[in-house]
Amino acid sequence: LAACRPIASIFSEGTKRYPSSFDFAVFAYCRTGNHIDARMFAPDDDTPEDPATGSASAALTALLSECAGTPLALKISQGEDMGRPSQIKTEALEGDPMPIRVTGSAVLMMEGHIVV
Repeated sequence: LAACRPIASIFSEGTKRYPSSFDFAVFAYCRTGNHIDARMFAPDDDTPEDPATGSASAALTALLSECAGTPLALKISQGEDMGRPSQIKTEALEGDPMPIRVTGSAVLMMEGHIVV
């Protein structure tokens, strides 16, 4: 996972090939039991690498829970390779559609205000 080196031109090609309202992104992961090491790249969205991606973690938890046939609880480590480590915890809950709880901590990186 640490060896991942995204090539921006390939991401741009993915965005062109699979157009949608979102830019092409990759959430790469390695799993050991209920522990996930992850990296997320979205260079076309001005996010060369994201240190903590709750939405992708939730989607992965839903997918792995569906494949396992049972709700899972996962601990996801992300951002370590970029020097901004994060810990995300996810838990699939009973329901249809399956709700996913995402918890963890974050560091405020920016703040803004809009005056209308």
